[in-house]
Amino acid sequence: MLNIRSLTYLQGGAPLLQNCNLQIFAGQRVGLVGKNGCGKSTLFRLIRGAVKPDTGEMSLQAGKTIAFVEQEIISSSQSAIEFVLDGDIILRRLEKILAQAEHDAAWFDAQQRYEMIDGYGAHARAAQLLNGLGFANDALNQSVSQFSGGWRMRLNLARALMYRADLLLLDEPTNHLDLEAILWLEQYLARYPGSFVVVSHDREFLNACVNCVAHINNHKIELYTGNYDAFERARAERFQQQAQAHQQQQKQIAHMEDFVRRFRAKATKAKQAQSRIKALERLTRITPAHVENGYFELQIDAPERSPDVLLRVNHVSFGYEQENPLLENVQLVLQAGARIALMGPNGAGKSTLIKLLTGEITPVSGTVEFAPDISIGYFAQHQLDNLDANATPLQHMVRLAPKQTELTLRTFLGRFGMGGEAENRPVATFSGGEKSRLALALLAWKKPHLLLLDEPTNHLDLDMRDALTLALEAYAGAVVLVSHDRSLVRAVSDELWLVADGRVQLFDGDLEDYKKWIDARRTRDEAAQSQSAVEKTKQKLPAKPNKKILLSRQSKLETTLAITQKELAAINRLLADPATYTSRSREEIDQLSVVHATLEKKVAELEEGWLELEMALEE
Repeated sequence: MLNIRSLTYLQGGAPLLQNCNLQIFAGQRVGLVGKNGCGKSTLFRLIRGAVKPDTGEMSLQAGKTIAFVEQEIISSSQSAIEFVLDGDIILRRLEKILAQAEHDAAWFDAQQRYEMIDGYGAHARAAQLLNGLGFANDALNQSVSQFSGGWRMRLNLARALMYRADLLLLDEPTNHLDLEAILWLEQYLARYPGSFVVVSHDREFLNACVNCVAHINNHKIELYTGNYDAFERARAERFQQQAQAHQQQQKQIAHMEDFVRRFRAKATKAKQAQSRIKALERLTRITPAHVENGYFELQIDAPERSPDVLLRVNHVSFGYEQENPLLENVQLVLQAGARIALMGPNGAGKSTLIKLLTGEITPVSGTVEFAPDISIGYFAQHQLDNLDANATPLQHMVRLAPKQTELTLRTFLGRFGMGGEAENRPVATFSGGEKSRLALALLAWKKPHLLLLDEPTNHLDLDMRDALTLALEAYAGAVVLVSHDRSLVRAVSDELWLVADGRVQLFDGDLEDYKKWIDARRTRDEAAQSQSAVEKTKQKLPAKPNKKILLSRQSKLETTLAITQKELAAINRLLADPATYTSRSREEIDQLSVVHATLEKKVAELEEGWLELEMALEE
């Protein structure tokens, strides 16, 4: 379907991608992985044709289409569901034709294609996409401009999923999703009829979705079969084999070079020495096994002594609207060494609870009591915007610890990947991942008793996530974590607390049980929404339609039936005329047959409806 051959793309004169080859076939589900900045998003732009390669070729099979998620946050007065429906370009094109008054051959062709793509079910399909991504039914008709940036990114994702594409490009689709929406997206992609390439730093998401992994390493693309775990195993084996082969070849080269040095000047051995020189020239050198730059070994220390009880939450309630509290009567005691992950639906109050525990916001009622001299390390995405854009990482550290030597601060920053030239660059030039690493470094310097982490892995690549996981496992203090990264939650937490329906309580189970809880809740909500829709429909209809209403309905139905019968009669005359089969192509005749069957079905339905109204009138 997609063929990339000998592709090279230069960035600032240096190769970002060099002599890359990749083929993507129908049914492939590719995970695109690699270090931040290695060229994953650039490869997507090349596939889309947004930028051109410097050398090489990229070709898409004729007739195949590509869909991708727009990264721009659009402001629009259009409703959410209409915005998503616009993603189905074929649907919208057919709707324009069908809106025309004249029913010519193009109209009948559009009608046939509209039915083939299930155009009548498009609205329901768009609603299902939005519901799966966390939008409530009453939000579907809100304008796009009413949603925050994160929710607009979800709208962009839903719009891309709505498009009928042979190849779908997803660039970190889970970044703006909670765990509930991620689990839904996994199930959706498992049933996706086309191929897709997804960039993600979520190990479990990749394991659930992909059947091969394309790894960008040293400006090249290497393809591995299997999910992400299989890729890591194969990569480790390949690394070991390459290291052994390189070592063996170096011994062989050293032996040949030693022979040349010893016997080149001797007449009896000169011919053999020349033979080895030529062999060395012809030899294809095996490059040493290379671990990519950017390996981190983080360390977050806690104070040597800690109070047994870090904080108490006493009958706390909080709400942004007085009449609609978000959290009610929360009671909990946070002990030293606790390892807690907060779970719950989007908007239930997980981040709000974290802010209450930091003291950033105050409760409407109740109290939060902190142990004396407790040090709290707090990480949240909005803190990245609070970094001084004009200051370097070293300047941030100097402000935090003015009495420390510059060497000490540089060494500390190096543990978080901020060494070398990065420590002297202004934050304004940093990627999201680099800002996250700096925020974690500033947090770790304080040696906190308690870490409050709200989605700490957003923007971090897989290796950095692994380093953070190991650091949190070794951390001796207490941790309260909000994260959609299940690998991190499994490794770090000992308890799950459920934040839902205004309550905070210990969840009796693990992540698999939580998945079941999500499924049960979704089923219950869908049933409630269906029942609500039924009730609303009942309320709109009169309990006992009177004779006048029934006669009006019957009259309208008779008019529609008469028009449909005329259209059917015209098609019957065409199909009965022998000239039709000599003057029209086979495709046109087949089209007439399809329209004939559609009209026959419509007439039958209208006649059945007329009879039902007639029986109601008799009653």
